[in-house]
Amino acid sequence: MAKYCVYCGNPLKSEDKFCIICGKPVLAGVKKSEKTEVEKVKEFIRDKITPKEEIAEESFGDDESLSEKPDRKAKKKKKKKAEEDHVEKPLPFEVKEQMILNIEYNDIKLNKEILLDKLKEIQKEIKDPRYNVDEEYNKSINIKVTAIKTLISELKQKESDIEPKMDKPFIVQRIQNDIDKKIYQLKNLSKEFKLLKVDKGSFEKLRKKYKEEKENLESEREDLITGMKLWIKELKMEKVEIRADKNLNKGRFSAKEISDEAYEAKNKEFEIKIKKIDVKIKTLEDLTK
Repeated sequence: MAKYCVYCGNPLKSEDKFCIICGKPVLAGVKKSEKTEVEKVKEFIRDKITPKEEIAEESFGDDESLSEKPDRKAKKKKKKKAEEDHVEKPLPFEVKEQMILNIEYNDIKLNKEILLDKLKEIQKEIKDPRYNVDEEYNKSINIKVTAIKTLISELKQKESDIEPKMDKPFIVQRIQNDIDKKIYQLKNLSKEFKLLKVDKGSFEKLRKKYKEEKENLESEREDLITGMKLWIKELKMEKVEIRADKNLNKGRFSAKEISDEAYEAKNKEFEIKIKKIDVKIKTLEDLTK
């Protein structure tokens, strides 16, 4: 079968690979190159990808561009690692212990106040005329007074037991004091350098040292405060739940599902719970300062 150049129409021999007239390659004699592995993969992906993925595929590129661009999986791994690095560090056991001691100490103070209020209420009952004439009434009042005074005495003992175990100042305040000390050292160092009391080499070495120590202290303080704020957040959520239960109790009372006595007793219970949570929140907030 005769062959002709597709460019100029010159007759060609079967063994010709280039046209002797125009010099262009004989297309019919050029073997079609096989698809590279990358091209095959790209073709497969093109058939399978969704419209959103199609946009990203346009920048897939050839072998050279592929080698220049980071692997997608590597990017995901890098992102995941970055997220893991930003996860809040757990509070050290010693810090948690001190926080619990502070909370317990302030909780005892609140319980003492509650008992003192009850004692005042009972003292009003002592003024009741029955106290002097009704033996049973007199006895029941005295039992209540004795019980409350005993509880107050026990709380005072617990308070005195806990107080020596509490670190003062708390670790956050101690770290802040150390940070303030480093700030003072840096300022004083600059002052000494300006007055030519410290040579340049010593100045730069000490400044670097103080700065690193200050940054480490600030990082430690930030980690502690972040952990404490998470605890505060949880307590606030617990408070919201108790308030919801308190409102539900009010709704049940309005619907006459429960008696006045049951409502008052439950309502008082909710109020005490909220007070206790408020004490915990305030304690932790004070400790972060």
